[in-house]
Amino acid sequence: MKRDYYEVLGVSKDAGADELKKTYRKLALELHPDRNPGNKEAEEKFKEAAEAYSVLSDAEKRKVYDQYGHVGLGGAGGGQSFQFDPSQFADFEDILGSFFGGGIFGDLFGGGRRRSGGEERGSDLQYNLKLSFRDAIFGKESVELSIPRLESCGSCHGSGCEPGSRPETCAQCRGAGQVAVRQGFFQMLAPCPRCEGRGRIIPKPCRECRGEGRISRKSKVSFKVPAGVDRGTRLRLQNQGEAGRFGGRSGDLYVVFDVEADPRYERDGTDLHQRLEVSWPLLVAGGSLDVETPYGSDKLKLAEGTPADHVVKLVNAGVPRLQGSGRGDLYLHLRVAVPKSLTAEQRQLVDQLRRSLGGEAAGEEEGFLAKVFGGTEKSGKKKRK
Repeated sequence: MKRDYYEVLGVSKDAGADELKKTYRKLALELHPDRNPGNKEAEEKFKEAAEAYSVLSDAEKRKVYDQYGHVGLGGAGGGQSFQFDPSQFADFEDILGSFFGGGIFGDLFGGGRRRSGGEERGSDLQYNLKLSFRDAIFGKESVELSIPRLESCGSCHGSGCEPGSRPETCAQCRGAGQVAVRQGFFQMLAPCPRCEGRGRIIPKPCRECRGEGRISRKSKVSFKVPAGVDRGTRLRLQNQGEAGRFGGRSGDLYVVFDVEADPRYERDGTDLHQRLEVSWPLLVAGGSLDVETPYGSDKLKLAEGTPADHVVKLVNAGVPRLQGSGRGDLYLHLRVAVPKSLTAEQRQLVDQLRRSLGGEAAGEEEGFLAKVFGGTEKSGKKKRK
């Protein structure tokens, strides 16, 4: 199973373009094949990072990925072939320059970033939703879920402070959220132990949420299921996850679909496959019959002498495409319907047909019946001899 692109790059889902580029350059420097000769694992991780960056650095692709995951891109990386593009880095010096401009070396020697007010983004949530085969194809206008999650406290409005009080700047780090720690010849920055890196402390915690700024409750979430979702399709509902601490923005809710099987159809992407039993006289003489598709009845015409293993394609009778217009196709795999019992009259007619065909030289008709009955007419002639 493909890893989440954000996980591959090690960034949050709200990472900006600069952070994506900086993180990718760092990984490229670390994993580049020139620095890891003969290391297959590093090479695969390098390609994985290139694929992740190619999608997340493209606004349109990222929007589709955030909404539907890998499935929305048409499979593994959207069906594209990802290769390292040297033009993304002017030269080796360009890669190193990104680090000295405030990256890991900047953090090491005192150039780290402060946290803004101590806010913390809420956690993402995932809900697995089972859908019927029909709802997956046609979608649903409204689905309502009851989700247990942490929400902003109504008493303190997420601040964590008792009403009437305010947070205070941490005296130890003076609001920076970080303190200098000396290790030998180096000085590094570490989260402030007093305020836990927030830059502020709460002198009077809210009694309802005990200073957390959040309380647990069940909430109703409504959304629309788009037509054409498949098993494993992921739908992102922004800001419907858990509330952030101390006024931080909420996380996202990911609805992952599990689609029930259908006794009539087998699904392959946007295409459907169905076994259709047809009486052998209709295959021999040709004609038409009504077939049921997900969109209603359709007329199927068969030519005279249609092979018993023939496959008929009904265009645009498959599953709607999540991205783009139109639908897939429905493939009907014909099978001969052999009756388990015959009336005396029916048996007499079949015998007459067999005798009339058996008296001629082996031709197209006999060859067709050999396919239909698996050589029964030949074995029958041997028995009569």
